[in-house]
Amino acid sequence: MILLQRLILLCALGFCLMANAADITPAKGAIVKRIEWSNQEMEKRFKGYFKEVVKRPYDALTLKIQTDLISKELFTGGYFNSVIKTELGGTENELIVKITMDLKDRINFEFQGNHIFSHQELRTKLLDKIRNEFGKVDVKNLASFLADEYEDAGFYQTKVTNYQSEGVDASKLKVINYFFVIDEGFKIKVSDISYRGNSFLKNEEINDIFKSHATALAKGGFYDKSFFDEFSDILKKEYLSRGFVFIEVSRPRVVSNDEDDSVTIEYGIAEKQQVILKNITFAKVPDDLAAQAKTALINKEGSPVNIIELENDLRKMIVYFQNEGYYFANITNLNSDTLLVYEKSYASVDLRPEINLDKKICYNEAIINGNVQTNTRVINREIDLKQGDLITPKKLEDLRQRLSGLNLFSSLRITPYMMYESEATSCPKTNLVIQVKEKDFGLIEVAPGYRTDLGAKLSTGVTYNNISGMNRSASLRLQGNKRFNLDGFDERRKSENKDLFEYSAKASFVEPYVFYNMIKTQLEFELSSTFQRIRFYGFDADIFRISPQISKNFTRTFSSSVKYQFERIVQFDATETKDNDNFSIGGITPTVTWDLRDDAINPRKGAFFTLSSEWANNFFGSMKEKELEVNFVKVISRNRFYYPMGDFVVALSIAAGYQKNFAEEKLVDNNGNTVLNANGQPKTRGYIPSIKVFRLDGYDEIRGYDEGEINRLIDGTPIGEVIVQREAYFTALKFEPRYNLTDAIKIGIFFDAGRVYVDDFQPMKLRTSVGAGLKYVTPVGSLDFDYGFKLQRKTYPDQQRDSVGRFHLSIGFF
Repeated sequence: MILLQRLILLCALGFCLMANAADITPAKGAIVKRIEWSNQEMEKRFKGYFKEVVKRPYDALTLKIQTDLISKELFTGGYFNSVIKTELGGTENELIVKITMDLKDRINFEFQGNHIFSHQELRTKLLDKIRNEFGKVDVKNLASFLADEYEDAGFYQTKVTNYQSEGVDASKLKVINYFFVIDEGFKIKVSDISYRGNSFLKNEEINDIFKSHATALAKGGFYDKSFFDEFSDILKKEYLSRGFVFIEVSRPRVVSNDEDDSVTIEYGIAEKQQVILKNITFAKVPDDLAAQAKTALINKEGSPVNIIELENDLRKMIVYFQNEGYYFANITNLNSDTLLVYEKSYASVDLRPEINLDKKICYNEAIINGNVQTNTRVINREIDLKQGDLITPKKLEDLRQRLSGLNLFSSLRITPYMMYESEATSCPKTNLVIQVKEKDFGLIEVAPGYRTDLGAKLSTGVTYNNISGMNRSASLRLQGNKRFNLDGFDERRKSENKDLFEYSAKASFVEPYVFYNMIKTQLEFELSSTFQRIRFYGFDADIFRISPQISKNFTRTFSSSVKYQFERIVQFDATETKDNDNFSIGGITPTVTWDLRDDAINPRKGAFFTLSSEWANNFFGSMKEKELEVNFVKVISRNRFYYPMGDFVVALSIAAGYQKNFAEEKLVDNNGNTVLNANGQPKTRGYIPSIKVFRLDGYDEIRGYDEGEINRLIDGTPIGEVIVQREAYFTALKFEPRYNLTDAIKIGIFFDAGRVYVDDFQPMKLRTSVGAGLKYVTPVGSLDFDYGFKLQRKTYPDQQRDSVGRFHLSIGFF
């Protein structure tokens, strides 16, 4: 049915695809042998559209989609009424698709005298109008339309005349050229706005209402016909919200001032009687239940009736009763004169909704249909209802969200069915019928790409969800990358220009309900193992990790996790001797997360908070030898805020971290003398391994800087060259107003600030940058293109100097 509707619409627009398969009925698995064209020029132009059709099994839908694409391109090129026919020839098993094109005339638009709108903007406006009118081209109507477009933009008395000429193009096809000569109008200044007849609302109050709703044109003091007409309705709604049920607001009276070509605007207001809501009466509802329902309403007894909020209040009544267990509650006199009863003088009104509560319904059991591979237990354990519990819309919506969150089903429907045991039953047993349609559970990915910090990369992965029908999942992901520059490395490593292929392999397994039979609550268990070869500022490293983790979602917004991680790190090719070392680090990391965002992928409002701390010492498997002990704590707080302002979203990220080494015992030699580091400082029994020391990258990158520039201390020393024996810190601040061009594309400007510190924390001494970027929202996150400029370029003691700025390409973290 949908395809039929789409075909009818496309035909109406001139994108008509006519298929005639009366002579040939394709056999199952029939191959398309070739495409034959009626027009050689069109064959040259569009032959590539059918690579997915030729030499492959006949697919009518694919053929139609490709032909539709050609029709749309022809329309954009000026062929507004082209007709494409397809016919099948050949044999039942080897088909020949014959494509006949009747292009009709090509229409071209030219504009003269336009300065306010560009040629492309005017042409786009005309194409949209022709498309909306199903390919009809009426040149006089189009000229009038352009004049109206100028008026909508605030330019009045625009005159548009037209003429035409005919010719042929390079393909000997007829071309009609329409020329629009535009005498652009001018903006009209509004010298004064006045109101007569108002008493309750003073002029100053009405002006405030005007300013809060006005378009940019009207705020600037210019005449915007559409807005000034609309303001009558805006003002009327304001009065209705204050109890003036019979308010009348005239359309604006516009008077021209001959002296300065400005206009004055006047609104006539008849306020009439303000109506007080005297009583709210619920028929057939217990008094205590009625009293609680009233507290949820905007309209209050004894206050002016708010007609604008009345519909919402009626909805809130029903939602309240439904959430009290009366699932099928409804208002029986919703469209009746008995809903609002006015006093004879119209000074007051009673709100008298007749509520049919019906019976409360109680949960009995779930009846599950459609799950072929998914075990019924997977669905049942998401049902947070016991036999006899009241069923409410909120509980069903929570259940729907939990089941959707499993990511196992492409469609889901939950319907309650009452089972009356007898008329005396006060809370009928009710079954929940849960109908699902499963997704495909296997996934193979191949993802080539480029990152400004890692260079060219290629990743591939295999994932299988719903193992044994229990929503368990396993995955294997491989990635390799090759850097094209070594700007983030120290001078020795840059000068040597050593080429080292970086790679990683990660295997993981997830059990979403571990120990469920014993503890009867949801705990998610994840086991991951990673091997990675990675390059850092002053050394390269091979890292092996194994990380079991348990996490729990306590509410929709609050969750926590505890992860144990054992790492074996072998560092090599280090500039500093201390970094040619190996470490065994075992630690436990508890994390809490509070997510108040409206959308995890594309947030427009809300906030996100996460706090984690890593504790590494010998009790958890970290190395403890005579001259080297790993014993430290690492605390990180990341917080993000999103505030909507129309089509803008103001985003703010604040992150900070603290590290402390606990192995501070000073080492002495056999003679009892204190052992010194290369920098002359006493050497302690332990220090924080360089690979674990804070660096501003990934989530905390400061745009405009590469890793070698931002990860320096206040004195310019690269943090990779410092032995952290006491404490380390970092701060990262990002401020970014974003404008939504579309639902998927955003542009924005940003201010970033951050720094790393060792021992001496000075949070006001930050490296800063400004820049602009574009975000493309995908189902897995935003693809970010950013360029940042440093606000304070520096030259360091090692004679290195900051670049002006830097381009960043990444999957968005913010």
